[in-house]
This record gives sequence, C-alpha cells and structure tokens, in this order.
Amino acid sequence: MMQSKTIFTNFFAMAVAGNLFVVSVALGQTSELEKVEWANTGHMTIDGKLEAGIHPQEYGLNVEYLDINANNSYVYALMTLVSHVQRGKVSEGQMKWLYERAIASAVPRNYIEEFMAFDHRKASLEQYMVSSGGDSIARVLLYDTAQMIAYGDRYDRRHRSSNAYREIYSKAAKILEISPGLARSIVTIVKQEVRLLEKKTRVFWGETPYTPPKQ
Repeated sequence: MMQSKTIFTNFFAMAVAGNLFVVSVALGQTSELEKVEWANTGHMTIDGKLEAGIHPQEYGLNVEYLDINANNSYVYALMTLVSHVQRGKVSEGQMKWLYERAIASAVPRNYIEEFMAFDHRKASLEQYMVSSGGDSIARVLLYDTAQMIAYGDRYDRRHRSSNAYREIYSKAAKILEISPGLARSIVTIVKQEVRLLEKKTRVFWGETPYTPPKQ
C-alpha cells in the first residue's frame, strides 16, 4: 500500500485562472487565431498537444488541449490499477472499453496500439504514480477504474454481485487514498451512467434495431 498521497500522471489536468494546479500537464485553451501545425498522426499538434476530444463532455474539463505524454502515462496507470484490483486480469470487454475511450479522446492510433500491447501484469503502480499534489486526478482515476470494470463487464456479459464490485472499488479507493464517502459518490455516478446507457439502449434500439446502410 502506498504511504504517501497518490496521484497519477494524466490527461485530465485542471486549469484554474490560467494556472495549473495539479501535477499532470494540461495546456489549456488557445486562441482561435493561433496557427496550429498538426502532426501526421491526427488529433495532435507537432509539439504534442492532444485535442481534448470527449473530455469536456465526459469529465467537465475546460481545456482544448492535453499533453500526449501525460495522457499516455495516465492510461498506463489506469490499466495497471484495473489489473491490480482484479489480480492481474483485464478482460476483453474492459480492453474494448479502453479502446473506444481512447478513440473518443482523440488519441492517435499509434498510441492506441501501444496501449493494447501494454503488459499490465508486469507493470508497477509506483512507476506511474506521483506522490504529491491535489486530489482531482485520484478522483477521476477511480471514476475511470469503475467505468472500465463496469462497462467492460457489460461487454463481456459478466454478472458480479454487488459485494464483488464493492470489494474491487474499495481496494482501488484505498490505493488512491480516497475516503469511503467520496468513493461511494464517485461509484454512484458510474452506476447511474450504466443504468442510463441501458435505458438509452432500450429507447433507441429496443423496438427499432439498428440497420446498417446498404453498401
């Protein structure tokens, strides 16, 4: 168990009044008049600024760009934590969730391929951990951990007991040194979102299944 306050390098870093207050690097908003040179990988500038992608909608993060290296470190931290709380296992459905989230986050495909090849079983939590700074990233990491497991299980059509989920999320919260009350609030958000997705699936496709366009 880590003794010091833990926070993972990430792609979520928060900016307040133009000043960064967490350890990871977010690059904030840029002027629309500023000339942008894009890398040939797409969704990323030549100096490593990653388009914010889904982050403003998914996390309420008010930035236009994120640092690609911090983003990658966060993803490896997430995979390592999910693996750690599941005894070295990350399911096919959980990897599918991660793959889709990386696409929605505008991550270039070459980095996504590296995520898919990452050996989470041999990774060390400490390798991606920084023991200083604020709590925001630890909170988001617990949120993503719960999402990756819950949505992954949904893809896998795997059903666990409430106690099984509670034990896994509690273990992750302890590693991140998040209080039980706050951890419950974060996990509750994920539960509500899973139920909302199930409702949308029923409303949108229950009576009118999707039909791909004819080629």
